[in-house]
Amino acid sequence: MIRKIFDKTFFRFVGVGIINTIIGYLIILFFFHIVGLSYSYSYFISYIIGIIISFFLNRKLVFFSKKSKVKEFVKFLIAFAISYITSYYGLRFIVENNLMPTDYAFFVGMVIYSTLFYLLNRFVTFR
Repeated sequence: MIRKIFDKTFFRFVGVGIINTIIGYLIILFFFHIVGLSYSYSYFISYIIGIIISFFLNRKLVFFSKKSKVKEFVKFLIAFAISYITSYYGLRFIVENNLMPTDYAFFVGMVIYSTLFYLLNRFVTFR
């Protein structure tokens, strides 16, 4: 099972994810610090933009899928929703309990999201 998780697909996902995460983090900081939106709205907007980019990058560059785009996109959105909600409540817990500065909490939320999202896409969405 461990070999199946940490194969070439995993490393391609990490590469795409790093790029998407950096872009997402910059979007969060832009909306939080420059635009002045709350951490919740900043986080949400970043993920809406990122999910669209992520679907196409993962489909083409990571999982090399040729199946129905519509069915996969629905599964992708469900995986996104589960990952996003889980990471958001982790972020919220950290921020509201002052466990670390908000800028660092964003990053922790993104790590939670990325880990869960990979596992769901690898074993459900693009199987």
